[in-house]
Amino acid sequence: MSKGGESTFIVRSSEIDFRGQVTLPVLVSYLQEAAWDNTTTLGISMYDLLEKGLTWVLSRLRIEMFRYPKHRDQVMVETWASGREKVFLHRDFRIYNAERELLGQATSVWLVMDVVKRQLTSVPDFITAVEIATGYEPLPFAKGKLPALAEAAFEQHVQVKWHDIDLNRHVNNTHYLRWALEALPIEVLEQQQLREADIIFRSESTLGDTIVSLAAPTEPGLYLHKLADEATGKELVQAQTKWK
Repeated sequence: MSKGGESTFIVRSSEIDFRGQVTLPVLVSYLQEAAWDNTTTLGISMYDLLEKGLTWVLSRLRIEMFRYPKHRDQVMVETWASGREKVFLHRDFRIYNAERELLGQATSVWLVMDVVKRQLTSVPDFITAVEIATGYEPLPFAKGKLPALAEAAFEQHVQVKWHDIDLNRHVNNTHYLRWALEALPIEVLEQQQLREADIIFRSESTLGDTIVSLAAPTEPGLYLHKLADEATGKELVQAQTKWK
């Protein structure tokens, strides 16, 4: 039987914003690490996949925060494999503080990629043999398409540098989220609190690429985002963020 897992983190000074709160990209990195810990116990970690010429790639992430932890707070991330639809593997998360107060929750969809061909592949038997975790209340996962960004109100250009590259030799998903948020005006970042983010990862980028981060409001507190390769115009990431 597949089981969930729990990983514990302490918020460091390098991970907080001007409010003294942990940033959302850092929280997403906690989710990523907790997923790695759990898949390690199940024998399907990224290292296990790499031995077979495969790797995990994140396809979609929806995260909702009720309250942000602060510097030196203890953060517990509970995660479990919550479902499977053909090549799409679902993983859920709950974020707690030391008092077991629910701070946030997230759902995610993962795919398997051939590291040599750089192409998505069918889910191998050794992964499908791992049963879906039981005993967890399912979380509502993101469905359907996000609205297309018709016309950008804000724009930022970012060059992919060496420290943006992860074990898969492409940009890590946490950097895409950071670049999407940094395209917004400083007034939004300073005066509002990010409550929800729904991110779809469509294509990879690598060292030396230049990324265009576009954003525009659709209604008060709601923004659409698009990250694209400057040279080819290929869409890399589509996202929607909600602020209060």
